Amino acid sequence: MAHLSEQELSFFNRLFEAERTDSDPTDTKMSVRLNLPDKLNGLLTNAKLTLLAEVGIYQLWFPLEFTKDENGQLIPVLSAPEVIDTKGIERSWRTPDLEIHTEQFQILSLSSTGVLLKPKRQTPILNKEILLAFNLPSEEQVILSVKPIRTTSKGIAGKIVKVCQGEDALRKYLFETHKHHHAKLYEQGNFTTELI
Repeated sequence: MAHLSEQELSFFNRLFEAERTDSDPTDTKMSVRLNLPDKLNGLLTNAKLTLLAEVGIYQLWFPLEFTKDENGQLIPVLSAPEVIDTKGIERSWRTPDLEIHTEQFQILSLSSTGVLLKPKRQTPILNKEILLAFNLPSEEQVILSVKPIRTTSKGIAGKIVKVCQGEDALRKYLFETHKHHHAKLYEQGNFTTELI
């Protein structure tokens, strides 16, 4: 997890403003006061919240946690979001046209919940989980446990049972890929946010 960028801080700050203005949200700063009541301070320290942002037909679910710095001040920490496609059946957004390879498979499509695999050799047995280990373009390693669901004309569709390693790196990669494929949505700045 990384600290919030200025833009993310301004998003969060606007949630707690008494009066909303039409000014640029990057003009604001966020601060958390040390004199929060102990119960509220404790509640936020242990809270696992989600910040929902909507952009076009997509929902971005940002995990939001609070940590304490060396002075005991609460620091909000946002992680890379889960990207949900809300057109039709709501599901995790899938990357198209991948060139990621494991020892046995080419990964054709990937989301945080599933994969589409093309076997490099003979079709493997589909009644047991497959362990996929691969490096993202950023060289971060991801290890997934995948349950094959069905065979299609393109390959083997599988459900991710567990992310054994690299969960944050995977979410970050999927989010960055989504921003690359849908740059116009992010340029327009038509975001709506909600804290849940």
